[in-house]
Amino acid sequence: MTLGARARTLNEALNQLKAEQSRMGLGLRTDMVNAQKMMEMHLDDAEAAWKSGALDDAKKELQDAEREIEKLEKFLGK
Repeated sequence: MTLGARARTLNEALNQLKAEQSRMGLGLRTDMVNAQKMMEMHLDDAEAAWKSGALDDAKKELQDAEREIEKLEKFLGK
C-alpha cells in the first residue's frame, strides 16, 4: 500500500474514532492528534518539494511522514 493510501486510511479511522469519543465526551490522545497533524504537514511538504524539483527534500519529508504513520498505525493496531 502506498504512503498516501496509508495516510488516507489512517485519517478516516482517526476521524471516526474522534467522532465516537466526542459522543462520549472524550477526546483523542494529544500525542496522536499531533502525530496526525505532523503526518499531514510532512506529506504536504513532500508534495511541495517534489513539485519544485527538490527531490532530496521530498524524500526526507516522506521519511518523516512515514515515521508518523507508523506511530498512528501502532496506536490503531493496524
